[in-house]
Amino acid sequence: MRWLYACFVILLCALIFCEYVADFVVLQKCKWPEIRRKKYVDDPLRAMIIADPHLLGPHRGHWLDKLYREWHMTRSFQAASRLLQPDVVFVLGDLFDEGDMVSDKQFQEYVWRYLQMFNLPAGIPLISVVGNHDVGFHYKMHPFFMSRFENYLNYSKVHLYTIKQIHFVVVNSMAMEGDGCLFCAEAESALKNISRTLHCMQHPHEAECARTRRHPYSQPIVMQHFPTYRISDRVCREHDAPHIETFRERYHVLSKDATDMLGELLKPRLAFAGHSHYYCHNINRLGIDEYTVASFSWRNNVNPSFMLATITPDDYAVFKCKMLPQQFVFNSYVSAAVACLVLIAFQLRKYFVRRRPATGAEKKHH
Repeated sequence: MRWLYACFVILLCALIFCEYVADFVVLQKCKWPEIRRKKYVDDPLRAMIIADPHLLGPHRGHWLDKLYREWHMTRSFQAASRLLQPDVVFVLGDLFDEGDMVSDKQFQEYVWRYLQMFNLPAGIPLISVVGNHDVGFHYKMHPFFMSRFENYLNYSKVHLYTIKQIHFVVVNSMAMEGDGCLFCAEAESALKNISRTLHCMQHPHEAECARTRRHPYSQPIVMQHFPTYRISDRVCREHDAPHIETFRERYHVLSKDATDMLGELLKPRLAFAGHSHYYCHNINRLGIDEYTVASFSWRNNVNPSFMLATITPDDYAVFKCKMLPQQFVFNSYVSAAVACLVLIAFQLRKYFVRRRPATGAEKKHH
């Protein structure tokens, strides 16, 4: 029965490697990018940026799909956070697949799962940006959804977040319609206040800036769910979308007007977004680098990735970090199964050769 034991060992090794080791092996290739300018190189900010985990809810998706793919998201995130030890982690929206469809109790369970999966050591902030699957598209946003997300996860509107003298503007993309709705008016007002705050950081001696907190100024970085306006991924310098589709304003990307408003009020130097589920690096409408981050889930992208950004007040460097591909895991299990089948077939052949009746010539020889 040694062959049966060998088969068990092959399958067990495949299981341990795919489920516990492979993420660490793949992510060993990920390194923090190096800053070109040396002024602040002693203490740069290291930000890990992921997007669109889309945790399945109670209404859509098979339980096995939920169990297996969320298991792998957890393994990938924990491997990445241990190996890379970021200073901060941003999740660029669509944390949940059914955030705008569940009851308050179900949302609490959602948040608990999310925080368990993306658990970080004490002192490392997890900044969760709101997405359309979390509170609904513009037409569906409701104070109940918005306040619920903010109560549990802190950011549902427009906020200025500063860490290590780096300024991030966290934007609610669905409130960028510019149609005068309650949330849009609040978002535009918040952007104007942030614009004034940034102006006072840059010009602290002006009379109107006397009460402004004296953070050193640096151009902000925009963090949001929708990318800024672009026609399609055809304009990307790098992309991994298998098919190029034309984007709709206010649905796939921000409108031209909303994009221009962000540029005019914030004068950002860099932007990150999610939503499309595929990676894109382009020079956007504002003339700055924008990175659309691929989905963190195999459900949306079989070759997921995330971004690593090393940032100082006057420079940045960005690196795309490829995660464990779904096909690699599938191929590993298939290879292990084929090896077992070959081993079984070989043993069966030996068994039947031994049991085959002897021919007349064979008997005479004996």
